[in-house]
Amino acid sequence: MRPIRKEELLYLNDLINDKYSDKESNVDQAIATEAQKQVKKNLTRFVAKLGIKAEVKAFKEAIAKYEKFKQNKEIYEARLETAKQNARRKVEEKLGNWNKIRNWNVDTDRLKTSVEVEEVLKKACTIEAEAAVEKLPKFKVKSQLSHLREEARNILYSGRSIQETWKLLGRNFKSSGVQVAAPKELMQLESK
Repeated sequence: MRPIRKEELLYLNDLINDKYSDKESNVDQAIATEAQKQVKKNLTRFVAKLGIKAEVKAFKEAIAKYEKFKQNKEIYEARLETAKQNARRKVEEKLGNWNKIRNWNVDTDRLKTSVEVEEVLKKACTIEAEAAVEKLPKFKVKSQLSHLREEARNILYSGRSIQETWKLLGRNFKSSGVQVAAPKELMQLESK
């Protein structure tokens, strides 16, 4: 039985880090892509579920009216400015409450345009969609990757022979879905 040499140990450690980092990156990218699909599909329902559709609509309308008549009359401009501020305050208040409840960590203060409101809603919806997508069965590997990486490192540093180490690492990689081109002769059991 040949022990693992330092160079092999370093190589395998780097290989494990690279492969698991690549896999985590791919899974994160797939989650983000799936979440974006969910956002496109669910944004309208999400806004309705938050119960701020009317406030957002009123805010947009107030902004549109404000911009249209801004240059015509000062009195009308002042009234519309007040309506806009009231609508903005209501949107900020409701979004702020949801932000605290759901821990979105998005800035809901000082919203000035409907585009800013839409961006905040899109960010919040994305956060909710990503959390939901991560719970889907096809992404359950995300929560297992750190455990499997730890297991791979334990195998690496276990002091086994290079053949036994590769064999066990091969099983580990296979169970995590990580693709590794391992030497076939090292993946087989030694003949006695």
